[in-house]
Amino acid sequence: MGIPTYWLKLYTEVTWQEFLNVGGEISGFRESRWSIVQQIEPGDYLICYLTRVSRLIGILEVVSEAFIDTTPIWKNDVFPCRLKVKPVIRLTPETGIPIKHLRDQLTIFENRNNPSAWIGHVRSAPAKWETTDGEVIVAALKEAQQNPVIRPLTKRRER
Repeated sequence: MGIPTYWLKLYTEVTWQEFLNVGGEISGFRESRWSIVQQIEPGDYLICYLTRVSRLIGILEVVSEAFIDTTPIWKNDVFPCRLKVKPVIRLTPETGIPIKHLRDQLTIFENRNNPSAWIGHVRSAPAKWETTDGEVIVAALKEAQQNPVIRPLTKRRER
């Protein structure tokens, strides 16, 4: 297998738990994202980002082509554009990595003139990320999985 393409996948605490509750094998996106979801290929990685608390919580490897399915998984939305996935790394929200802890290593933080510019990179998914950013995140998540640090959740604005 070559170098995977990295894609952002957004979760809330609720949708992450719903994903896990049904086995953590299906990732879904809104219908409006179908043209982008179809670009994701088996072997690509989904970077799991927990919104509202701004934490990285996992890596999922895509194991199927994109497909449409409306079988209920999530309570508040259908997310019919789906991919079969297998977890590579899976953290809890409390052991997730605050994205700002990687500020000096990720290209999304390079715009020093606007310290909030990074937020635009975590607003919609799927979104393709730089390979270097994906590799930094995978390494950080592996470290966090081996040496977890519990950080209580505090909901705040993503700044």
